[in-house]
Amino acid sequence: MKIYAKKIVTTLIIIFLYIIFSKNLCFAETVKTMTIVLDPGHGGHEFGSINYDYGIMEKDINLKTTRYLRDYLNNYYGINIIMTHDGLADNQEMEIVDRSMVARNNNADLLLCLHYNATGSIYEEANGAEVYVTSRREQYKYYDESKEIGELILRNLGRIGIASRGVKTRLCNDTEEKWQYYDGSRADYYGIIRYCMKGPGDDRGINFSNGSGIQAILIEHAFIRGSDFQFINTDEKLKRIGEADGQAIVEHFNLKLKTEVPNSITLDKDDLTLFVGEKQTVNATIKPDSAKNKKVIWKSSDSSIVKVDENGVIEAIAEGTAKVTAIADGNEAIKKEITVNTIQPHIDIENGAETSVIEGNKIQLFTDIGKLDCDVVWKSEDENIASVDSNGLVQGLKAGNTKITATIEKFNVEASITINVTKLSEEQKIEIIDYKEENGVISNFDRETNKENFIKHFNIPKDFEINITYLSKDNIYVGTSAKIEILDSDKNVVQTYITKLYGDVDGDGIITARDYTFIKNDIMNLKKISSEIMKSTADVDNDNVITTRDYTFIKNDIMNLKKIEKR
Repeated sequence: MKIYAKKIVTTLIIIFLYIIFSKNLCFAETVKTMTIVLDPGHGGHEFGSINYDYGIMEKDINLKTTRYLRDYLNNYYGINIIMTHDGLADNQEMEIVDRSMVARNNNADLLLCLHYNATGSIYEEANGAEVYVTSRREQYKYYDESKEIGELILRNLGRIGIASRGVKTRLCNDTEEKWQYYDGSRADYYGIIRYCMKGPGDDRGINFSNGSGIQAILIEHAFIRGSDFQFINTDEKLKRIGEADGQAIVEHFNLKLKTEVPNSITLDKDDLTLFVGEKQTVNATIKPDSAKNKKVIWKSSDSSIVKVDENGVIEAIAEGTAKVTAIADGNEAIKKEITVNTIQPHIDIENGAETSVIEGNKIQLFTDIGKLDCDVVWKSEDENIASVDSNGLVQGLKAGNTKITATIEKFNVEASITINVTKLSEEQKIEIIDYKEENGVISNFDRETNKENFIKHFNIPKDFEINITYLSKDNIYVGTSAKIEILDSDKNVVQTYITKLYGDVDGDGIITARDYTFIKNDIMNLKKISSEIMKSTADVDNDNVITTRDYTFIKNDIMNLKKIEKR
């Protein structure tokens, strides 16, 4: 039985500690967006208490103390300080309900009303500080938390030398409804607290359980006359009092100095494009330099596409798009994100699945590797039949079939093409008239050339025929990347060619604004030209790079200012 009782007690203690620490954690989070309203008591033609011996009016020292408190709290991060007024002209007045409404209208987390006390008679002496809070207990923030803050304030004032008269509640004596709360109980006596709880007017307010009441604390710091005057007779001493209030707020809500809290985070890279399998490190810089916690938390919006580790190393997992966010651990409101686009690496051989070359001839293979910028490794399966150099130039050596493979070793992707090496008799000759042919690439033909006119420039054996496959089935002209096949009498392909028309980037056999747009988008990195043969046709000035000069050539051609010469 005793063991059972001990277990119950232990469990209750754990639950109690959890509740306490959970509250503290909540405070630490809410402080980031905390609004505190400061109300300097009295002001304008309302003097408050007066020390006639020294000519000091309460309204003046209330305002000074409030300003010192404001300045102190402004050193801390995440607090929005609002003052009900910052000094009223002598002919002005601010009603108590209006002060409370500043807090309610701004949905404040806390209102602090600053006063100094006085006895009813100049001959009566009293001393010490006292704090008034609401009597309501529907939520922790009303009485319980206000009392905790009040006790901290009184403790800090005690360190200055001001005695504590305690944290108190005071209720209205009148039984009229306007002096009652929603449940018929007597309302708080002090209007600054009462109106913060229930709102303006004479109605009794609504159930405070929903948190509608605004937490308000009235502080009577010391008596303006008598022995307490020694604590308030200079501005420096009023500053100590204001800072004592501020220190209590800082301690209770676990506030951090602005110089200690991250207020910005920058990344050394903008949006990224990575290939699947590729990694890249992004470095984050937290400011200010004096921030105590500079740890960065990294998060990916979709870890199935992009992963990021605790050091900002981003890894592309699959093709797609994801956001990577760097968050300041010391202030989670401070964050920076980048978009990471991931691409599956690929390589395609543009000449097709197979191609043919006559024994002794050469044929150039072209690749499309998308946005990759890396070397391609070429290899022949049988170098006795066909060889291939580092640039993809194939030479037919002996009749037969072999496979040529293009590999991007960095990403372990490859593509292959079957090479058919054919052999013709001495009588079987293929001649190309007027057009330029080099390593299986035909150029120097006119734009807007249809199949019939194109074929006229070939001299082939009488039982051979020519088959032309356009880049697009909608084409009516021979353009860039058309596939030309010479077939023998048995319909076997003996030689394959590919075409190139300078300026015809889209392969339709004419030069239009579409070609201009392809080049412009490539230069602006909006959409790169990935096809190797199309890149060569976009390089109109033949300087091995695509620049504004190239689209200027095309622009001038379209406008009939200067036509691109065939070559």
